[in-house]
Amino acid sequence: MEILRLLIKTYISNIPIITTSFIELLKIVIPSAITLFAGYIGIKYGLKQIEVKKHLDFIEKQLANFYSPILGYQKEIRAKSELRVKISHAAGVCWQDRCHGGHVVADPEYQKYIDITEYENKQFKNELLPLYKKMLSTFRDNYWLAETPTREWFKVLCEYIEKWDRYYAESIPKDVIRKIGLDESVLLPFYEELECTMNILRDKLKYRG
Repeated sequence: MEILRLLIKTYISNIPIITTSFIELLKIVIPSAITLFAGYIGIKYGLKQIEVKKHLDFIEKQLANFYSPILGYQKEIRAKSELRVKISHAAGVCWQDRCHGGHVVADPEYQKYIDITEYENKQFKNELLPLYKKMLSTFRDNYWLAETPTREWFKVLCEYIEKWDRYYAESIPKDVIRKIGLDESVLLPFYEELECTMNILRDKLKYRG
């Protein structure tokens, strides 16, 4: 019995020593753990910031090297095409007015009316078609910058240009041309896709900084 009391007394007397040692250990471990955790959070946040910056840098490349140039070519084509329509309409009205006076061939302005049509025919081949080809070249060279929905239009643009090249080369029958069509309307959804995607990308850049 005396031995048991002695053992209990010895155990109890050692408890404060263990507790004190443990507390001292915690004083060392806890600050170190907090420092490590804070460092982990800081590194994770820094890596996230780097990831965000890389993503925004990529968006800037998309806009600068792909969407903006292609839309620029398209806007130039549209501006010239719309002006061509305005001039043709005005010329038609003025021509009708002149016809009422008779002696149209003798009119000193007669040849200029003829030149309008000739100019428009040459303009598409010499100015507008090369702009379409610049669009295709930009698309091809920067394909990796295009969003997935945009990439689907590469084939359509390529086919549109190829049809016109074959038409001017007279390497395809006219009835086949009429069958497959040369109208730009096939590209209108492509233009809408470009506009929509560019606006989305520009909105994302608003949060930079």
